[in-house]
Amino acid sequence: MFPHISPDLTPIFARFVDDRSPWDVSRMGGAERPALWSALVEEVGAAGLLVGEDHGGQGATLVELASAVAETARCGWSGPLVATAGVAATLLHTLDSDDDSGLLAAIAEDGAIVVVALHEDAHGVSLDTTVRATPAGTGVLLDGRRTFVDSGAHADILLVPAVDDDGALVLARVDANAAGVTRTVMDAVDPGRGLAVIELADVEAAIVARGDGIPQALHDAWLIGALLTSIDLLAASERALTLSLDYARIREQFGRPVASFQSIKHKLVDMWGDQQTALSAVHTAIALAADADSRAAVDWRFAASAAKARVGDAALHVLRESVQVHGGIGFTWEHEVSHHFRRVVAGRNLYGTPAYHRSLIAASRGL
Repeated sequence: MFPHISPDLTPIFARFVDDRSPWDVSRMGGAERPALWSALVEEVGAAGLLVGEDHGGQGATLVELASAVAETARCGWSGPLVATAGVAATLLHTLDSDDDSGLLAAIAEDGAIVVVALHEDAHGVSLDTTVRATPAGTGVLLDGRRTFVDSGAHADILLVPAVDDDGALVLARVDANAAGVTRTVMDAVDPGRGLAVIELADVEAAIVARGDGIPQALHDAWLIGALLTSIDLLAASERALTLSLDYARIREQFGRPVASFQSIKHKLVDMWGDQQTALSAVHTAIALAADADSRAAVDWRFAASAAKARVGDAALHVLRESVQVHGGIGFTWEHEVSHHFRRVVAGRNLYGTPAYHRSLIAASRGL
């Protein structure tokens, strides 16, 4: 198990994922809807952890969702847990707290994969939109393009920020299989994330929210995505460190374990050091983001960006060194560490690179 985030739920999620999707099963996942999703929804209620009990959810906090993300990541599973249970649920809780759209209940009770199409730039960081929302009957018609849509290939429903004829920002819901929607799976190093480019051409949509609160709500939901992705990266790198330690103890060269060689010792210690600083950053950010007072004081935003920056760099370093510790076998498809390496490379760049989050931290401090 990954070091306990939620002492109550971590063992439950750990046993569940170990039984249903060990790494050799997880790595076979592609852009199609992951088979484990239905069980996560129906058997352990993971999709509705952030959804209130009055809408069919668990009424839990980010701590519990972080525990679920960590355990699925430890087993190398990629799917819509971050995009739907984290980002979409957070956005809907802010902009549609009464669940007039019915989407919170759909996530929690039916396992609907609702994802937010946050970006349209070439790097997947800008939250600006040029999607046009033209009035049509009781709804709107959407025209535009969105990129780097996390779990876009898995989605049942898309939440799309758009600009109406008055220049006001709106959030619209779109059936992912509606006429005029074209989904193109992106060629990603982690195909299980289901990253997609979404093209919208006169697509019928319904307005979920409108008004000045949308930009901040989008930014906060994106930051929750960054924090949960940090947990994903950290759990993957923790697993890689464990594999490296175990392998170094049993692999022998010149009649003794390679763990006894000073060069390997230094690698392992450096990996452990990076892992510990990253773990500290993540635990701090989770505690702040899960606490209502800290959320109100906006301290959590700084902490979330700090966690993504620290973990993004640390995880990549740990995985690179893990491959080196394993030697030639670490590069092969057959070995587990290569799967975690691909997931970390992809996750490091989702919801903002470490460099981008450092720029946000600097800007927040007037630097």
